Amino acid sequence: HLCRLFKEETGLPIHRYLNQLRLRQALRDLSSQEETELAVLAVDLGFSCQSHFTRAFRKEFGVSPGEARRRAQDRRRGLTPT
Repeated sequence: HLCRLFKEETGLPIHRYLNQLRLRQALRDLSSQEETELAVLAVDLGFSCQSHFTRAFRKEFGVSPGEARRRAQDRRRGLTPT
């Protein structure tokens, strides 16, 4: 019953909503100055392994977590992609 009500209110199943929250947190973590290993970040956010995390991240944002980290580092350094 809760699952039905949640989907009616948000338009998303609970699992997808929670997954999006975890992936947004991953994006924030990847954009920070701290260099956490991707495998550690994946497990800390509740993904079963790094490959599961990477697939979900790429599906949500269109780039790999490593590429998102590189782009964030470039922005911090004032570099822009050519």
